[in-house]
Amino acid sequence: MKLLALCVLGAVFALLLREEKQVLAIFVIFALVLAAIPLLWEALVEVFSFFQRLITLSGLSEKVFSPMLKVVGIAAVTKVGTSLCKEAESDTAAALLEMGGTCCALLAALPLMSQVLDLLVEII
Repeated sequence: MKLLALCVLGAVFALLLREEKQVLAIFVIFALVLAAIPLLWEALVEVFSFFQRLITLSGLSEKVFSPMLKVVGIAAVTKVGTSLCKEAESDTAAALLEMGGTCCALLAALPLMSQVLDLLVEII
């Protein structure tokens, strides 16, 4: 609920500022992102502890879950960064960030894809 109120107030404030001072509006949105991180932190800790428990109970290697968590983190950071670039009316920077995020996600997933490939080779 706090996050909702923060986002609505920040968005309205940025919208009001956009008409007069676009640079300040962009900084308001950036500050909004920074202020939201502590509000999301508790939920993120809970998600990570769930994955840690899942790793422990499943008996699967951490090598299976680690790439998934990395890809999710990369996707979240890329999404926020892309939105900030678009807010600053820099579509080119947003597109480059999306491409970079995609490449980073693929790199993070390589160990998992390698394990899948090894399993397929064993089966064949």
